[in-house]
Amino acid sequence: MQINSADKLSSNPYKKESKAWQYIEICGLDHNTGFSKLVEADILEQYGLKTTNGGDWCRDDGPLGKKFNIERIKKGGRIVGVQLHGYKKNTFSNSIKKEIRDFYSKLYCKVLAIGGSFIEIDHKDGRKDDFGMPDQQNMNDFQPLHRNVNIAKREHCKQCKETNIRFDAKKLGYSVSQWVGSQEYLGSCIGCFWYDPTEFNTVISKNYYKER
Repeated sequence: MQINSADKLSSNPYKKESKAWQYIEICGLDHNTGFSKLVEADILEQYGLKTTNGGDWCRDDGPLGKKFNIERIKKGGRIVGVQLHGYKKNTFSNSIKKEIRDFYSKLYCKVLAIGGSFIEIDHKDGRKDDFGMPDQQNMNDFQPLHRNVNIAKREHCKQCKETNIRFDAKKLGYSVSQWVGSQEYLGSCIGCFWYDPTEFNTVISKNYYKER
């Protein structure tokens, strides 16, 4: 792989000479999308970016991982390449009203019941890319999800956009695919598991009676 100056980002957000800064300098980042080229291990090592098994500078909880989705290509347990796959949703959290961010950041993930620094504020509608002006945002349109859960949701929402077929909750062991509406997407996400996991579980279990 050849790295040339034309591939370099004109504005590097990291501290100069840090490992995150060095990676951005050589990865050919598309600043608009957050995607980069795959930088293989031999090139990384030339620039002082040798990786450990745990990832070191390219960990998800490091400076680079807090801003970008990172793919670490592994072979035999060793990282042989690193590539960026877009900006993380929470890097744009300033577009969400502060009141909403402050409220949900203190709650547990609706799926994993885990809180803390891994919580991301998710817009329930997986097809909504523009959250609108802060003063027009509704608290009930958002939910707290663990970062890994949010990644999974984005993938399922992407498939829904491509096929117009909503996520089938039976794949998770539920008895129904959606609690309301059809499997075909007809303009609303309501009824889908990913739209609101808490609501989904509440609705489908309301007639459940535990046997004594």
